[in-house]
Amino acid sequence: GSNGRGKTTVMDNLHPYLVMPSRAGADGLGAFSYYDHVYLPESEKELVWRHAGRFFKTHLVFRVNGRRKTEAFLFERDARGGWAPVRLPDGTVSDGKVETYECAVAQILGPQETFFTSVFSAQGKRPLSAFKNGEIKALLGDLLGLEHVREQGAKAAEVVKDLRAGLLLLRRE
Repeated sequence: GSNGRGKTTVMDNLHPYLVMPSRAGADGLGAFSYYDHVYLPESEKELVWRHAGRFFKTHLVFRVNGRRKTEAFLFERDARGGWAPVRLPDGTVSDGKVETYECAVAQILGPQETFFTSVFSAQGKRPLSAFKNGEIKALLGDLLGLEHVREQGAKAAEVVKDLRAGLLLLRRE
């Protein structure tokens, strides 16, 4: 299709994060507001998506009549085929608040920075080949779920530090 027909807008909305990456900052995240892209007094985005064999439904509502208000719901398909609000391992339930929604999506899919760098590359954004070594390391750590390994490594480093201090004291004695 020709320019201005909505191809990129459709692609920008085929994920559950609260951002349209081609209209955001250079990193695909900052300086973005859906309110710059909706025109009706109430606009909605509904997206059914699947991850790790589970089905989810995103339901976003943007209200611009009077003051701006966003409601963000995340549902999971239950055993009967219906939709129930997502419940996180800590007991938090998707309640329509943007903060709860963003936390739930991040717990299911990981940080949005990782998603937009590795899975969904928006038109005109920085390619992976332009990333610095530290950025690549952090990205791979997120993709491979190495946070637990990093935490264990930090604990091990503390044990080594304590053991060295104790050994130094024994040598002095």
